[in-house]
Amino acid sequence: MPTFGRLAGAISFGILAGILSVLLLPFFGDSPVPKFWFALCGGVGVLTGWIFAGPRTGQGTGVAIGTGLSSAALLAFWVIFALSGHEMVRASMRGRYDGPMDAVISTFGIMVDYAAQFYAPLTLIVLLGGGIVAGVLTDALGKRYR
Repeated sequence: MPTFGRLAGAISFGILAGILSVLLLPFFGDSPVPKFWFALCGGVGVLTGWIFAGPRTGQGTGVAIGTGLSSAALLAFWVIFALSGHEMVRASMRGRYDGPMDAVISTFGIMVDYAAQFYAPLTLIVLLGGGIVAGVLTDALGKRYR
């Protein structure tokens, strides 16, 4: 059921994901940025805010901070997972894997590689700080406009 808390969560975590997608552009280095990069980050941010953060409004500031941090972690996980899945499909189309299980298992290795590639103190600060701000904002707006 649509609520204002869900809408606020979708917007705030969508904005956080958009900021992070721009912040992470230099980390691709010489490899090209995927064409779907901004849509992936924004879509995952909106869905994280709508499905996870939005329904958890109205439980207090401590819960809002925890929800914001959890939502930020979910956002990072699903973006890296989707990006790794795309990379795995590209590599499997080139015949790199021996079988389907080899391809699926390699997805997690690719996730570790992307996490190491994207790691920087500024990225972590923006992710965690933005998650806290987005979580508290979602909670405040969800409580205010029930």
